[in-house]
Amino acid sequence: MRFWSRFRSWLRATLWRSRMESEMDAELRFHLQAYAKDLVHSGVAREEAMRRAQIEFGGIELVKEEGREARGVNLLQSLVQDLRYGASNMLRTPGFTGITVLTLALGIGATTAIFSAVNPILFESLPYPHADRIMMISDWQHDGSRLDVTFHTYRELLERNRSFESMAVTKPWRPALISTMQPERLDGQRVSAMYFGVLGVAPVIGRDFDPSEDQLNGPRVVILSDGLWKRRFAGDRTIVGRQVTLDDDLYTVIGVMPSAFENVLAPLAELWSLLQYDTRNITSLQTREWGHHLRMVGQLRLGLNSEQARREFDTIARHPVQEFPRPAWASLEQGLIVNSLQHDVTENVRPALLAVLGAVLLVLVIACVNVTNLLLARGVRRRGEFALRTALGAGRSRLVQQLLTESLLLAAMGGVAGLAVAQLGVRLLVALSPSELPRVGTIGVNATVLAFGLCVTTLIGLGVGLIPALRASRHDPQMGLRESSQRTAETHQRARRALVVAEVGLALVVLVSAGLLLRSLERLFAISPGLDPSRLLTMQVQESGRRFDDDSVRYRFFAQALEAVRRVPGVKAAAFTSQLPLSGT
Repeated sequence: MRFWSRFRSWLRATLWRSRMESEMDAELRFHLQAYAKDLVHSGVAREEAMRRAQIEFGGIELVKEEGREARGVNLLQSLVQDLRYGASNMLRTPGFTGITVLTLALGIGATTAIFSAVNPILFESLPYPHADRIMMISDWQHDGSRLDVTFHTYRELLERNRSFESMAVTKPWRPALISTMQPERLDGQRVSAMYFGVLGVAPVIGRDFDPSEDQLNGPRVVILSDGLWKRRFAGDRTIVGRQVTLDDDLYTVIGVMPSAFENVLAPLAELWSLLQYDTRNITSLQTREWGHHLRMVGQLRLGLNSEQARREFDTIARHPVQEFPRPAWASLEQGLIVNSLQHDVTENVRPALLAVLGAVLLVLVIACVNVTNLLLARGVRRRGEFALRTALGAGRSRLVQQLLTESLLLAAMGGVAGLAVAQLGVRLLVALSPSELPRVGTIGVNATVLAFGLCVTTLIGLGVGLIPALRASRHDPQMGLRESSQRTAETHQRARRALVVAEVGLALVVLVSAGLLLRSLERLFAISPGLDPSRLLTMQVQESGRRFDDDSVRYRFFAQALEAVRRVPGVKAAAFTSQLPLSGT
């Protein structure tokens, strides 16, 4: 309550300054005259009584000044004066101001740009209602790496587990959209019916998949992304119920996802349809249902964690049941991997992003040390000014306030320029980001990034200005005037030398780290891939349509295509492969 009452008093005094002055003047004169009147009643002459009253009160203007100080009015007034004086100093030294602002802008801009990428990828929660409860479930390979699950493994876990509210599986799908417009190959997903339910999202137009539709030879239904709906169907809200041709098959559109939906499991996916796998014939081992090609995701029940789910899955893996026989390649003998979706999405990029963030933070620290050194050097030249202000009555706190205000003003200018640098850096990051980088669409200068930039700017303003301010406020006025007149600046160099050493040390760390990185890249590029790629060209071919259901037709198509490529002038040899060397997939 005391804080709020003081704040209200300060606000009234600031907004209605003239009214406060007149009220304070009237109150002081009333008390002065009342005191003088008491003296007159005691036998003192009127002129002498007024003189004694003024001596007792110490002067009306002095009491007014104390009242203004108590209400905090002088703080705002002195702050405005300090800002004006600091701006005037910057205009008188454009070279110093320009170098300082540029140094801070590069440091703040680089740090803010990298933070704009690191924050949504590593620190922010995924854009789902219960993101902390969404888990990825995987099988183990014999070499200890992660392996996608089979459909029948998913069915067994779905029936036997009690840790998950819902579970789903998904695999890539690349259908060709055939229409009166240009045919287009699309990226999509085949999913089980509860996929969007696990993520906690639903179509904004139409409906979600129904579990009864997810069966062999079930109805062909599809859900579109907002981008595809607007790009190929002009945002027509009557799209629900209409049919589209995908790979020569007719699919009924049943829904459109929200524009804000972010599919972190397949960022490029623009449409979704059901898996419609055969749940029967679990003992038939040579079917697609026993292939390791499905990614499994589940939402934990409220109050459970991943470790509890992992222990339950280990129990299920160690105790097979007759209803769910397992082949050797899907025996689950090593248990199952259960990780959060956040961990699964960021696992491969986390070390690199943290390393880059650490590097730019070092650059920012170097910039701050550099600016602090510049302010110390500038403080040496201003000793005479500080000594004169001290001699005229300025206290140590007043000098510290003045210098901190100047450093905050410099930092604010550097912060504004740094945000412009960050905006350019973000565009460059998005343009050059690798395809493996998740959540690229969320990288940008938003409110969180602006708040981060503001905090960094404020901390820098206080940090780089504190040391020069404290040093400047400690000097003896007479010594300061004498040093100023003699233009000597040979003493008190220890702090500046220490800052130079720190700056050189930090720069050396950055240079050594960059050198090691370049050396590692050089060694990586020096490894022979086992082939000469200098004159090799690759292209991707994918057949689609009912006519390729027959394997003989498919083989004949690829043979004819291969022969046609070999006849192209300049082609020495041509071949097909299911996996390119060093492709990683």
